[in-house]
Amino acid sequence: MSRLMVAMLVIALMVFSCGKQAVQEEELTEEIVQTQIQEKEPVPVQKTVPAPVVEQAEPAKVEASVGATTETIQQKEGKLEEVLQVVTESDTVDMFYMVKQNDYLSKIAKNEYGNIAMWKMIYKWNRKKIGDNPNLIYPFHEFLLKKPKTVANDLKYEFRKYTVKANESLWSIAGSEYNNNYAWIVLLRDNADVLGSNLEKIPPGTVLKIRTNIFN
Repeated sequence: MSRLMVAMLVIALMVFSCGKQAVQEEELTEEIVQTQIQEKEPVPVQKTVPAPVVEQAEPAKVEASVGATTETIQQKEGKLEEVLQVVTESDTVDMFYMVKQNDYLSKIAKNEYGNIAMWKMIYKWNRKKIGDNPNLIYPFHEFLLKKPKTVANDLKYEFRKYTVKANESLWSIAGSEYNNNYAWIVLLRDNADVLGSNLEKIPPGTVLKIRTNIFN
């Protein structure tokens, strides 16, 4: 083998060896880079949400509020006791109150006595007429009320005469004269002595009393 060929073979071996080493170094470098990337990748951090802060009411304010409520209740109870004392112990008279449309016992109590709690007494005085349900009352019915003589006002009504026509009834007359058929019971109370027991057929020509103002 000549010297030239030996030299070329040596050079070829050197080039092959260097290329293999470069490839290995490149693979090693890529592996290191991937490792570094994995190491540097941030770990997800779970955020901690702070619990809501609940502001508690100051004890002093709470106590004041409770005290005010208790005082208000005591004042109302005291006023009711005063009303009851006046009604039960004073020289009282019986009065009649005619129920209006949209009336209820507590409303009547407030208007007549200035205290809604008096509805219980009104119900007690009129239980037989009202029945077991105090929430069910009817317009034009009359309730008994007790009031001191000093504040009681006598009910005074003015009347005019009405002559019954053929085929008329208390129901129809109440509708035409009082604009409410249910006011027939008022006609019955005012004319009980004239009507007698036969209310279905009122003889034509019967003269009835009609209030000029039904509620006075």
